[in-house]
Amino acid sequence: MTGQLRLGGPWAFRYDDRSRRSVALAVALKGSSWLSVDGVDAPIHIQEGDWYVLTSSHCLHSEPEIKSVPIAPLSPKDIAGSLKSIEATFPFSNEPMNMTDGAQLLLDEVKAGPFFDLLPPVIHVRADSTEAPVLRSVLSVLTYEAKKPRIGNQLMIDSLARILLVEVLRLCVAHEDSQKGWLGALVDAKIGAALAVMHRDDTKRLTVDHIATAVGMSRSSFALRFKVLVGQSPLDYRLQLNMQRAAQRLRNTSKTVSSVAYELGYDSEKSFGKAFKRVMGCPPTSYRKTDTELCPR
Repeated sequence: MTGQLRLGGPWAFRYDDRSRRSVALAVALKGSSWLSVDGVDAPIHIQEGDWYVLTSSHCLHSEPEIKSVPIAPLSPKDIAGSLKSIEATFPFSNEPMNMTDGAQLLLDEVKAGPFFDLLPPVIHVRADSTEAPVLRSVLSVLTYEAKKPRIGNQLMIDSLARILLVEVLRLCVAHEDSQKGWLGALVDAKIGAALAVMHRDDTKRLTVDHIATAVGMSRSSFALRFKVLVGQSPLDYRLQLNMQRAAQRLRNTSKTVSSVAYELGYDSEKSFGKAFKRVMGCPPTSYRKTDTELCPR
């Protein structure tokens, strides 16, 4: 989803979206503002040309002391299966003093689960940084594609959205709060390679010994380094990853629970069901019937 906000006079709004996982990117085209983000102590001064990346509820103000009004988040139904361009004007004055372009990437909670919680709530990219022109150019083309339906439109939109997400992840890896955890582990040669092995092979039979050997480490040194960098043991990470794969197959295909269990290397549906419930919060059959991405806990 792309959009533009044109704001005039004293203004402030709060965007509070706790029901869905999303990454928002915005660039200040005109004017300056103040950004207050949940989990961040002080407001951030956004100046013309600055970028910011958000994964948390936030307020945007013309001045920090102005009381905000809530803006309701859009649902996937509002987007109608395709990226949509939305423009909004706050009619507080005839002449907009602030203009902001942005995009919001809506992420499937199951697919995004392994890394979303490790992303910082905000990343501020100053206008004079080397990354700002790249982000600006990609968003500009993405916005153009969203406004101009043409042949190959959806392919361009999907590709550009992925490019933006990769740029966000690069910024997150460079961010000081992301040196530990899944994202920080990717830049480690051995553990990054191990994560690639784990994400390529979706069977339970892939052991810690196999992974350690594949990246040229002993089992003990690999297990210790993995836990230090990722924050989980290889076994716990592997279990969580496989249960997220199982959740996708249960939700998006008509495969039986036993066939999903077999595909993931489980000898019985019972043992698979116990593992699934431990990670996802309910049995596989109940998960398939729920309307939400995760079982109620």
